[in-house]
Amino acid sequence: MKDAFGNDVTTQSAGTIDAVDRFSSSLLGNGTDFGIVFEASDADPDCGLVAALGGLLGLFIETADRLDLADRYLDRALAAALQATEREQLFIEALVAARQNNLPKALSCHRRLAEKYPRDLLSAKIAQTLYFNLGDDEGMLWVADQIIDAHRDTAYAHGMRAFGLEQMSRLEEAEEEGRRATEMLRCEPWAHHAVAHVMITQGRLDEGVKWMEDLSPEWDGCNSFMYTHNWWHLALFHLENENFEGAVAMYDSHVWGRDKTFSQDQINAVSLLWRLELAGVDVGDRWIDVADYVAARSLVNDQPFLDMHYVYALAKGGQVEALAELMAGMEETAVCDPDFTRGNWRDVALPASQSFVAFSKGDYKSTIRLLGPAHNHMQKIGGSHAQRDLFEQVWIHSLLQENEFSTVLPLIKERLAFRKPVKLDQSLMASAQARAGLD
Repeated sequence: MKDAFGNDVTTQSAGTIDAVDRFSSSLLGNGTDFGIVFEASDADPDCGLVAALGGLLGLFIETADRLDLADRYLDRALAAALQATEREQLFIEALVAARQNNLPKALSCHRRLAEKYPRDLLSAKIAQTLYFNLGDDEGMLWVADQIIDAHRDTAYAHGMRAFGLEQMSRLEEAEEEGRRATEMLRCEPWAHHAVAHVMITQGRLDEGVKWMEDLSPEWDGCNSFMYTHNWWHLALFHLENENFEGAVAMYDSHVWGRDKTFSQDQINAVSLLWRLELAGVDVGDRWIDVADYVAARSLVNDQPFLDMHYVYALAKGGQVEALAELMAGMEETAVCDPDFTRGNWRDVALPASQSFVAFSKGDYKSTIRLLGPAHNHMQKIGGSHAQRDLFEQVWIHSLLQENEFSTVLPLIKERLAFRKPVKLDQSLMASAQARAGLD
């Protein structure tokens, strides 16, 4: 039988095909219809593909039994792989490798799938996510380029390519692809998000507000990550336009509160609160609530980009024990992680996190000392350019607090020259010049 994209699936069950298609549509479109694959695999245990999707879902969900759940379905997928197609075997192999933290092997499998089976859009989406978490912009775009000819009529493929182009700084092409995807399918939130990246990068704040506000009703049915992240983007436009009241209102109404236990919701909240504080906004006691939920996490030391946000939230929320435990785990990961990613923890995430603890205490001298060797290598810890700009802002503010004018003034000038000047950067320059005694 065939899935919605014309890929062969080893099954005789229409229910299995329905589950595969619903899962794929939710992953590609940032929906919520995932759990059907558990039921489908239990009813059709000889289908390796749907079992593999059950394993993938086990890795997605953030519960204490997630790894046991993932292993149960991945073991079932491996047992069924002998009678599966080559595409399904490669897909299963990729997910098992990712579970084993063997990212080079996982990416190798996904690349082979993109080259030989470009109709497998789900594999391409997973690969792009892995590349994103590694800060590999070229890999993100390569995957999208491999599959786009097979999916010219698929909005999700254009949305994926739009984000890859944006991260490679091919901004005009990225906006064109993102708008094309949205015209094909108005509810394509990943494409909305890619165009928002272009607009914030170019300083087109008013356009960005209109673009995202017009599309915001489409996000109501999204999973909590996409919902909160797109509202985070909209809040960012208001923040950089110095509409602080609007940004805070969006934090309270949309960014924080959809699923406070989920990692990505927490990251969006931490990032926006931190930026508001850097802009001089009093955020009240909002850190306490975020820190309480971060402290309750059992899943840490998984991605450096996430841990670097958690650290600051815990420090600001006064969660001393949870912060010490998180930092100890990061130190261990910096020694024990596989070669492929160990340096990202050792050389970037760990010293940067230590600097953020210092920053939370107003110890800007220590922040500069600890962050200095790491801040030019932030790409390695994943996240987007727009997300990582937070860490550059921490660097600039620390230099400014220590009156390092010969270093910080050129950095702010570069920000102003890089894009259409925005109010927040102009205010930062005015403050720096006043502090330096310049007109």
